[in-house]
Amino acid sequence: MDEYQLWAPIAKKYTVHDETYLWTRNLLANGFKPYNELGLEKARQHINERTRMQTPVTDYIGDEWEVIVPSPYSKDGIPVTVYKPSSAPEVPAIFMYFHGGGLLLGNRKMSEGIVQIIARDTGAIVLTVEYRLLPDPVFPFAPFDDGVVVTNWVLENKEVVGGNPDSKVGVGGDSGGGHLAASVTNDVRGLDFQVLVYPMTDTTLSSPTIQEFAECPTLCQADVKWFVETMAGPIPDYNSNPRVNVMVRTNTGDSPPTLMILAELDPMKGGGLDYADMLRAAGVSVQCEIIKGVPHVFFIMRDIFKTKCAEAYAHVVKFLKQFQSKAID
Repeated sequence: MDEYQLWAPIAKKYTVHDETYLWTRNLLANGFKPYNELGLEKARQHINERTRMQTPVTDYIGDEWEVIVPSPYSKDGIPVTVYKPSSAPEVPAIFMYFHGGGLLLGNRKMSEGIVQIIARDTGAIVLTVEYRLLPDPVFPFAPFDDGVVVTNWVLENKEVVGGNPDSKVGVGGDSGGGHLAASVTNDVRGLDFQVLVYPMTDTTLSSPTIQEFAECPTLCQADVKWFVETMAGPIPDYNSNPRVNVMVRTNTGDSPPTLMILAELDPMKGGGLDYADMLRAAGVSVQCEIIKGVPHVFFIMRDIFKTKCAEAYAHVVKFLKQFQSKAID
């Protein structure tokens, strides 16, 4: 089948964007297989290859350096890349970005272009974190622990990453990175904002959109189930653990103001909407944007989803500028 035939059932109800068809055509041309059929190692190879193919951002102007955050879980610490744009104001916001990949795949390099664009267009300092991946039989909470360690360290060391003692600090990420950011706010106080891009929020997979998009060509129900079971399987009772399943949090009201960006054609959309409602019910300020006609993963594929990424990035930029002492124009 071609890309139009694959999307035909969903296209009966939704308008599938041309960039989604282009992305699907690209996948088919490269021998696309669902993640649940690839298995963990091949899935990791696939996402690393895709990262290497991304076009670099050539108009980011600013400093870039690495810091190693001390960690009680690793003698080598946690590597973090810092991007401080030349446009940073005197009191810049500091934004920690966790890469996607379901907490199983990828690395901070896959988010490089995104964070450079965000830093360039906001003046904020943006950090990418090389958190440990799952599954980890020794440290089953590895990425969750790393996220908390780095976030607490940044809150206590704003000037080390180029900020000011008065800098506002927030967390965010896409997919598994959004999941990690939402989990961090369960354990860390003092954050000023969070940006969640199509996050995994409900590991029970009980949202109606899981079934509605069960046969979604680029991320199907079986894929989502594979990600959750591979990531959280070694964790006893993970569905009732608020670090893993943020929908069972009892302290949601402690979360900071939130920007939620969801993909319209995503099995995980419903979980994101449910979590946004849960945050609002707890008194948290939430801005939720649904990007029409696109699937999960679009946010990191800016070479393909040019107009839709620009739309989503604009929401992030506008949101982050609220937390600058002096936002750039």
